[in-house]
Amino acid sequence: MVSVKDALSYIVSGKGIFDGLCDLIIRPGRSEYDPLTDLGPAVFRLDDGDPQRYARTDLQIENMRGLTLQCSWFRTYDLERRPCVIYIHGNCGSRYDALEALFLLKEGFSLFCFDASGSGLSDGEYISLGFYERQDLAAVVDYLGSQKDVKGIGLWGRSMGAVTSIMYAAKDSSIKCIVCDSPFSTLRLLVRDLAKRYGSQHLPSSLIDKIVNRMRKRIAQRAAFNIDDLNTLKYAAECTVPSFIFHGSEDDFVIPQNSAEVSRCFRGPCLYHLVDGGHNDERNEQVRESIKNFFMLYLVIKCESRDGVGREPPKVANEQQSDFIATSVLEDSPSVGSPESTYVGDEPGTVVPESSEAPVVREEVEKEEEHACSHGSLVTPLAPVKVTKPWFYDPSEMV
Repeated sequence: MVSVKDALSYIVSGKGIFDGLCDLIIRPGRSEYDPLTDLGPAVFRLDDGDPQRYARTDLQIENMRGLTLQCSWFRTYDLERRPCVIYIHGNCGSRYDALEALFLLKEGFSLFCFDASGSGLSDGEYISLGFYERQDLAAVVDYLGSQKDVKGIGLWGRSMGAVTSIMYAAKDSSIKCIVCDSPFSTLRLLVRDLAKRYGSQHLPSSLIDKIVNRMRKRIAQRAAFNIDDLNTLKYAAECTVPSFIFHGSEDDFVIPQNSAEVSRCFRGPCLYHLVDGGHNDERNEQVRESIKNFFMLYLVIKCESRDGVGREPPKVANEQQSDFIATSVLEDSPSVGSPESTYVGDEPGTVVPESSEAPVVREEVEKEEEHACSHGSLVTPLAPVKVTKPWFYDPSEMV
């Protein structure tokens, strides 16, 4: 999401506070980038010490509403069968933001990213902070589920993408795990908070409620969704997928209490942690290590143990740090159960039973969204383009 300073400047310029707030929700600044240069070369190495070569494939996927999504898939050059992590960006973001997750390639995962509808280079005029973005995610999951080189799917979402991940995972038990960076609790509460903070600290609550209700009607007219339908708490209460939720302690846009409330509602095992930084800050090495180990636990170790091969997952107790927690959830962090780092719901080592029936995510989404259409996904691969500018390494190594 945008910073508080940028949001305030945008709101008070031109349209006035009301229209500015509506645009902040459904039409914030759109990410601009050049995929031929900004996404890097089609074949690359991550660093000099990594002998593995990786490839990026650009493709297009059509969502339920007939909108074309611009996507990229980062994999090992030999295209081995591996677990896949889907990265879902925030409201002002794009697939370019997924470059922060490329470190997962070295750990044996592939990485899929896309511009959600209304974002980046994809079709669509407005965003919906998760309501329609879950349609986009459903189309991506459908595509990856048909690929022979995908061995399990996990989600990593940031802000809007975190909410999208929770809403989707609540309906699709085939998702192995989700990582959520700074989700909001409900959109109405977020809008109410924004209206109060950016309008005036002295506005009475009754007036703020009237402003929010008027915004709800205007957003429904312009973007065809009801902000009251974006209730992350409701979907978290239905979600049994193992989840790792974290939030920047200095976040002044979506305050940390949002994600804390979300974590307490989860039906399945959920790890919650406060980390350094604000809403848009880059996460440090310790957080990346936590994410890596969380995906390793639920996309590799537990999957292998279910299949009867590989190692047994580490045992985790609610009262103390396990080997996994000590290495993955910040080694110097407070013990599990403290306000900064807690497990919510089932015991973190618990394996969530998989549904005996195949997930019917598209049907669930169509029931909830009146404007959904078209039941399939059309995938059109695009030829990867090599660039001459150095990115991760010296281009002379692109052989």
